[in-house]
Amino acid sequence: MQNRKVCVLCNLKPATMRGIKSQAMVLAASNDDHTKVELVDPPSSAKVGERVTFLGYSGEPNSVLNAKSKVWEKLQVDLQSNKELVACYKDVPFTTSTGVCKVSSITNGAIR
Repeated sequence: MQNRKVCVLCNLKPATMRGIKSQAMVLAASNDDHTKVELVDPPSSAKVGERVTFLGYSGEPNSVLNAKSKVWEKLQVDLQSNKELVACYKDVPFTTSTGVCKVSSITNGAIR
């Protein structure tokens, strides 16, 4: 993952994983049997740190997701790649100021 842009969920409570503090979760799509996984890629011209938006969904994100309310668990069931390889939430593309975020080859894959 070095020297590439990726989409991350960054309002998670920091956690230590394998002795390293993690402050974000990289988003990836997988096929039905989870034998293939691909990272969700923003457009190459997107700015590092830019917020991904969803047309029709306004407002500010929570500063930190509340683990007890299970917000992520409720949202992730509606995240998938479509037949055009675009990453979507409820069929609405992950969008940056320079275009949509995509995966390489997994159509209709669950994003987590």
